[in-house]
Formats: sequence, C-alpha cells, structure tokens
Amino acid sequence: AERTGVSEVASLVAMLVQTERFGTSVADTLRVHAYSLRVQRLLRAEEQAGKAPLKMMFPTLIIFVATLIVTIGPGLMQMFSFFGEKKG
Repeated sequence: AERTGVSEVASLVAMLVQTERFGTSVADTLRVHAYSLRVQRLLRAEEQAGKAPLKMMFPTLIIFVATLIVTIGPGLMQMFSFFGEKKG
C-alpha cells in the first residue's frame, strides 16, 4: 500500500488487516470500503461542479465584451462619422 502512494489503497489494506485480525467478514468490509469510495467520488464531483461557474466567468465575460463590440461597434462608428461631418 505504501508503494502505490494512493490513500484509497492504504485504507483498503488497513481495513483488510483489521478484518483478518478481528475475524470479521471480508465481504462486509469490502462493501463498506466501496461505499466510502463512492461517497468520496461524489463529493469530489460536487466540489468540481461548484468550481465550474467561477472558472467559466472570465471566458464568458471576454466573449460578451467581444460580441458587444462587434454588435455595437459599427453603429457607433457610423454615428461618430455622422456627427463629425456636421461640425466641419
């Protein structure tokens, strides 16, 4: 377990050692371990899902500004050229 460096493997080995030491059911131990791994995976997924909107905010803002410039820019240029001709 130490060679892998994976905490899930280390906890599985520790649970199996305790199972053998106390003579309890290996199947029950594996069920409990599988359930805890599923819960950990779910929590990691929820954590990543919670971070996603923050990571998407900057690109969305950049795209919004670019779209705004492309949409409003020609009209503003035409308006400035129209009012610029009146003064001259």
